[in-house]
Amino acid sequence: MSYSYFIAKRLLQSKSRNRFVSFLTFFATAGLAIGTAALLITISILNGFQKQIMKNVSNFTSNIEIQGFERVPLMDYRSTINTIMAQANIGSVSPFVEHEAMIRVRRSRHVTSPSTDGILLKGILPAYDNSELRREIVQGRYELNNVGNMAPLLLGAKLARRLDIQIGDTVFVFGIQGLPSPLNPPRVLSFVVTGIYETGMTEYDDIYGYTNLKDASYLFDMPVNSVSGYDIMVKNLAEVAVTADVLQRVLGYPFYPRTMYQLYRNLFAWIELQKKPIPIIIALIIIVATFNVIGTLLMIVLEKMNAVGVLKTLGATRRAITKIFLIKGAIIGASGTLFGAGLSLLILELQQRYNLIRIPGSVYFMNTVPVSVNLWDFALICSIAFCLSLLAAYLPARAASGFDPLEAVRFQ
Repeated sequence: MSYSYFIAKRLLQSKSRNRFVSFLTFFATAGLAIGTAALLITISILNGFQKQIMKNVSNFTSNIEIQGFERVPLMDYRSTINTIMAQANIGSVSPFVEHEAMIRVRRSRHVTSPSTDGILLKGILPAYDNSELRREIVQGRYELNNVGNMAPLLLGAKLARRLDIQIGDTVFVFGIQGLPSPLNPPRVLSFVVTGIYETGMTEYDDIYGYTNLKDASYLFDMPVNSVSGYDIMVKNLAEVAVTADVLQRVLGYPFYPRTMYQLYRNLFAWIELQKKPIPIIIALIIIVATFNVIGTLLMIVLEKMNAVGVLKTLGATRRAITKIFLIKGAIIGASGTLFGAGLSLLILELQQRYNLIRIPGSVYFMNTVPVSVNLWDFALICSIAFCLSLLAAYLPARAASGFDPLEAVRFQ
């Protein structure tokens, strides 16, 4: 152990006659810890938002969605599935028929809730379904086979609550093609509600309904063996854009592939916008904390003037004196940074386990604050905080090394 480190440790452990200096040392360490913890928690929450939204959107829809230009029906979907699956990076393909419709519920005169609403009805093949819809069922069951002579229907929880729909209720869905008129009447089909799902993304739970491909095709008068599009899940999400380009070249017109980042560009742009200014703002907390380190070390230097004079009289060099106070600043910086990292990990773990903070799903596409701990982020932020505190310690250390030994001894 070098004598510089030994003396720095003794200075830090010694009971100061000036309690104000000890008070400043504590708050300099605490300020650095709080600043570090605030930045780490913020970054972890933003990473959590990005991952959770990406997961929700991907699970509920797809990584790549293919539709026809101008919503042209896509013919011969079975051979198209084989063509898509033959391409690299394709995990699964789910054909679908999707169109806007109106849903109507029978009401007695005593019921005051609305009886008609808009819906986006999506017909799928259960054997090809690659979404997480099965896991999101909160009432009833995932059933897309006809119930007697009635078509099945899975509804979102928010829409079901608004229309006061229960499992087993009968509803009527009107397939609208163009402007309804006596010459263009909408097709009507009765459905029985077999399940209610809840994804946590209120915007989707409010509008989507699911049925089987056959009934949706009849309701929207689709040509035989045609679909509206395909939901595709890829094996490697990092190559999703390249995969979409390959599908465009292979399939050609009228197929129009779009990635989840293109479909939900505004959503992902919002996440990136949140990530840019917040770290800068909160990083200012760490900078302010480093100024506290400067003030604290300057007070310690003034208090230890006599000790500095004695050391210089005994032959300590300016470099050794600078090193002593740099080590002292490094100890404060390391203590504050490590305590801040530990505090942030504790808070993030509590949030992850117990969901202490809840948010409105209608605004944030989820009900609880998600967190995602990235060790690289922790290492980078802790390193920056420690380096800033070490840099802040350099000015007081240089000031201490420049004292005249005689004046330093006479100072007290």
